[in-house]
Amino acid sequence: MAMANVNKGEIMDQVKQQIAVANAQELLTQMTQKCFKKCVGKPGSSLDSSEQARLS
Repeated sequence: MAMANVNKGEIMDQVKQQIAVANAQELLTQMTQKCFKKCVGKPGSSLDSSEQARLS
């Protein structure tokens, strides 16, 4: 019985870690999208000089 509890605890820890990683990835994705929208104001085939400066 004790071994089953250890395995459950380890599994729960792994699940929590995976959730934390997924949350961090989602946060980075949202931040990247917001920053890109603020930096690149209009879509086009190339970036203007101010857009290039902000992205470098």
